[in-house]
Amino acid sequence: MKLTYFQLEPHLARQLAAVYIFSGDELLLKQDALSLLRKAARKAGFSGRVRIPPEAGFDWEQLYSLLYSTPLLAEKRLFELDFRDSGPNKAAAKILQEYAKNPVPDIILSLDTGKIDSKTAKSAWYQSLEKAGVVISLWPIPREQLPQWMIQRARKYKLSLQPDAAGLLADYVEGNLTAAAQAIEKIYLLQPQKPVDIELIQNVLTDESRFTLFDFIDSLIAGDTPRTLHVLEALRAEDTEPVLVLWGIARELRLLADYARRIREGCTYEQLFQQQRIFPRRQAAVRRFLDRFSAADCRGLLVHAAEIDRVIKGAVKGAAWDCLRLFCLRLAG
Repeated sequence: MKLTYFQLEPHLARQLAAVYIFSGDELLLKQDALSLLRKAARKAGFSGRVRIPPEAGFDWEQLYSLLYSTPLLAEKRLFELDFRDSGPNKAAAKILQEYAKNPVPDIILSLDTGKIDSKTAKSAWYQSLEKAGVVISLWPIPREQLPQWMIQRARKYKLSLQPDAAGLLADYVEGNLTAAAQAIEKIYLLQPQKPVDIELIQNVLTDESRFTLFDFIDSLIAGDTPRTLHVLEALRAEDTEPVLVLWGIARELRLLADYARRIREGCTYEQLFQQQRIFPRRQAAVRRFLDRFSAADCRGLLVHAAEIDRVIKGAVKGAAWDCLRLFCLRLAG
């Protein structure tokens, strides 16, 4: 059975299949889809979770034992296999093909793959698993469906995003799902006491007389320190909560750490920009950042951000805005 992203949640509410294949390079959608499966599996009593990462040294012959062995607590388990960077080798393919013929009742098998090409689609292991379960191909969301996706995502934060407001937000983010998700999380942090309408979206995101959090983040990763500090001061003057600024920094650093990992593993910048749908106006800034900082550097900066979070929460003495300025200067080198 083949499902779209929007069909997955209703399907999981009705039933659980023996096998799920999540294909595509839309990272945010895939994270959401995997999260939906994990939540549904836990609700159905699949309390165990076994994840097999893409480690070069893993002996795939062990997969057979893992699938067919009985755990000590006799718990139902969700098995997650990561084939994003390369498909299963001959040993794994043979095991998966045989497993598809006779799935274990107390196991849900989940495969995370890249885009399914014609060669993979014709392979025996893939066709066997497709017959035994569900395939969810995660493609970029068309502009006309983006407001629907935003409304659904806002609902997870207990926000009522009005259709016209969702349309405006879709125009604002230019189809960038990550920017849309950031905007919704920002609105959630503001804890609005009413449905999110056009007026609120305009006040939060599109007031041209004010700097936005996105202006700050863009300047920060571009390495434009004078403008970054200027925008930061403007946000402080507008009574922006420091926690919002820190959230924007941390969110961007997590994404950049993932980008840096992909570059280290051999992905070209052109491939990265296409796969992650990074708009042309941000590509130069992202490239400059990744030329300067590695994934490990990003993790170190996230540790620094966590220290600022403790200051904001009052666990450590300090002035939050001063800490944020020092962070910006550290990023400038």
